[in-house]
Amino acid sequence: MRPLDRPFTMGQLLTLQPDTVTILIYGKRYDIPVSASEHQLLTAIAQDEIVLLPVNFERTGLLLDIPEASPQLERELNEFVDTDESVTDLLKEGV
Repeated sequence: MRPLDRPFTMGQLLTLQPDTVTILIYGKRYDIPVSASEHQLLTAIAQDEIVLLPVNFERTGLLLDIPEASPQLERELNEFVDTDESVTDLLKEGV
């Protein structure tokens, strides 16, 4: 597992192509290359209405191996939610 030694941000999945994914970050679109295994994972989750993905700060790659219990990940996700309940708790409840 890759350590979180650099900042990252969250982006909304817009479109998925065989070798790239288009992500929306703060109103700007980024085309990010994806591997075959990343494409397979994204295909499975792309059916959801809104999919947020961790993206490196340079907006050049996905960070799909961040541990679920990462405090940094929870802080980033909480910026997208309008609630006092933590994102981790909401995810456990299936919201």
